[in-house]
Amino acid sequence: MSRFNAKTVLSSLIFVILCAVIFTQFLAWNESRATSHGFVFDDPVYGILPLKDLSIWIFTLTYGAIILYAILNRQEHYFFSRAVISYSFILLFRIPSMLILPLKVHPDLIFLQDPFLNDIVYPSKIVNDLFFSGHVALVSALAILSKIKWPFIAIAFLLALSLLVQRVHYSIDILASVPFAWLSVRISQSLLLKYSKAQK
Repeated sequence: MSRFNAKTVLSSLIFVILCAVIFTQFLAWNESRATSHGFVFDDPVYGILPLKDLSIWIFTLTYGAIILYAILNRQEHYFFSRAVISYSFILLFRIPSMLILPLKVHPDLIFLQDPFLNDIVYPSKIVNDLFFSGHVALVSALAILSKIKWPFIAIAFLLALSLLVQRVHYSIDILASVPFAWLSVRISQSLLLKYSKAQK
């Protein structure tokens, strides 16, 4: 790895950690706010889907997509930093989106068991982090970034369906995640392009 690549990777890691800290602090505050002032969305999609715990399947799809992205794109320039910075902006965009649309978790929710998020990232038992879906946004961003897109599109579809079956997200959370993922990727690519030009 060249000195420039190492510097870019380090900068992107610092940035995502900073964004994650800000996001987790917001989640702790938003949880009580959504519980008292949020509203439950009457999602028509729930009426046609079963209710089932798919935590292991959701965990496998999410982190499997990350591993697959690294394998397929490891030869691409700045593949790591592009993904990390894109995810950083997904986290940042979720803050105002939750403020604008304060959704409350559906009563039928089956709590999502994710050892990484629940035990390391999230400050406590968070359930009201709804609009928009970070899971689907992440995989959608990987689809946009990847040179081979169809596996991530398929994973994003299966992931979205699984989150709905478990009542972790509403359908509007799923739909909104795609444009936010696209915007996050565009900003990430723009920043890296400007950064690379500044180093020449």
